[in-house]
Amino acid sequence: MELNKDDLELIKIATKVVSDNCDIYTNKGLHVGCAVRASSGKIYKGINIKTSHSICAEQVAVGQAFACGEREIDCLVSVKMNEDGTTRVVSPCGLCRYTFEKLELDCNIIVEDVETGKILKVNTNTLLPYPYKREAIEKTKK
Repeated sequence: MELNKDDLELIKIATKVVSDNCDIYTNKGLHVGCAVRASSGKIYKGINIKTSHSICAEQVAVGQAFACGEREIDCLVSVKMNEDGTTRVVSPCGLCRYTFEKLELDCNIIVEDVETGKILKVNTNTLLPYPYKREAIEKTKK
């Protein structure tokens, strides 16, 4: 899908979140920012928290949206701060993709096609095409 002006604004917000909070020169690991646009139009932000059980920026932002009563997410983008101070859109990790599936989020995610370098918008269903479903396994056992 093509990006629209609201998507470009979401990228700017995620870039500002990581730029304002990045700490790449220490072991705090704050180097990914995320912006989530709920279906209501409100924007929620998150930054990754690096610990022995790290929390992704996407999980922080979605959690913030949920804590504010949102249940439908329209679009999400994550931006990483590189060591040289540049930023780039990144795709959610596997754990985040699984989290989106378990929360039954049917939303758009702005990602970078690493082969072409193009920024595009895809649906969550394309990020995790073959999700683990315990119910499906239970049905095959019967």
